[in-house]
Amino acid sequence: MQTSLNSGILPGPLTIGLHKDVCAVRWQGQPVALSHKWVVFYSLLAVHSDRHVSTDEICDHHPWSRLSPHIAGRDMWRFTNTQEERFFGRRITHSPARQASKLFTLNLDPHRQLHFDPSRPVIADHLRILRAQRNAISMELSECTLLLYAGLVDQAQSRLLELRARTLDINERAHTETLITMCLDEQQGRDGTVVQVPTLHGLLQQPGLNRLNRARILIRLARHSTLSSDYAAAKPHFDDLRNLLVPEDGVEFCQYHINYGLFLRRTGKLEQAIHHQRVAHEAAQTAQWWYGVYAARSNLALMYLNIADGSPPMSRRANLERALDWAMRASTTATLTRQPVSQAVSAVLVLRAFRLLGHYDQARHWLTVAQQYPNLPDQASHLAVTFDELALIEDGCGNHFLADVAREQAATLRRH
Repeated sequence: MQTSLNSGILPGPLTIGLHKDVCAVRWQGQPVALSHKWVVFYSLLAVHSDRHVSTDEICDHHPWSRLSPHIAGRDMWRFTNTQEERFFGRRITHSPARQASKLFTLNLDPHRQLHFDPSRPVIADHLRILRAQRNAISMELSECTLLLYAGLVDQAQSRLLELRARTLDINERAHTETLITMCLDEQQGRDGTVVQVPTLHGLLQQPGLNRLNRARILIRLARHSTLSSDYAAAKPHFDDLRNLLVPEDGVEFCQYHINYGLFLRRTGKLEQAIHHQRVAHEAAQTAQWWYGVYAARSNLALMYLNIADGSPPMSRRANLERALDWAMRASTTATLTRQPVSQAVSAVLVLRAFRLLGHYDQARHWLTVAQQYPNLPDQASHLAVTFDELALIEDGCGNHFLADVAREQAATLRRH
């Protein structure tokens, strides 16, 4: 039941207000400086004060986006236990025994201690809009992510730029900008992502940024610094990520380990790099994130190729065989998920491993496979790599004239 200023009864200490499509919380008549997600949390509990509200229901409302109920529940439990005293002077919520972080309700008399301005039905309608808005934007971001991982980078980027022009909250904007950064990374590598660095740093300073989007930004910044060989700048970002992410975060946890493995490989710590790629591989499989499975497998193939370079003859062969195994598995994953760029790259890894093992017939077969993909983003560069491999195959077979022809083809492709 809603109390009213016109009923002769003073409004209760907790007021949920709505002005120009923005909710606010007041306690004993004074505004409470809560971020938007906590305003939504308390508004939902107030509107449904006759029952407990589950974390699943709360997570289905904007801006509780991209948080699993488990992770969000821990956030809610921690906030209600440690911060309510500061904001309200006492605890105002309650969770039933053994249901802490799963179910929440207000520990207030709904008849005498709650007030809605303008009314409970109007607030409830606003929350329904937030639910629809959250689902619509989340769906847009999910579709763009799928396009990106399917290799349709230009399509993903076009839709993300349209989304960027819309009115977004801090977490939607952070997710959008990190996906745009990933598109630029796929298209141009470090040179493409440099334009995004000031934007990402600026987002880190904004209030209301949730843990997962903070992690996404730090991953992009850490990767950019690593690819720029600015390892001193990358390391603090990786240190922050180590304390920010947990295995339940799935894709982001995997991305952290993939990129930290890259950092370790480039700083000469190959054994540690392999460990982190294996962690990433397991996390990607658990999350059924097949792009991450491919990335971890191709990175492991590269790392074992690197280790083989400096190994004595006996262990060199064993490491080359490990590299071949991971490269074949990467190729299988790329084929199953129909990612042309990944298929082409993994084919080069397979042919390189076969070549280094001295299996030239198999290497020639995979050379043909690697050259069969048209319309790659950097077709000339990819083909130049394949002709480099062909030159080394011909050298290994004693065909030095043919090797020189292949090297000239590679050089021609790079000039154009």
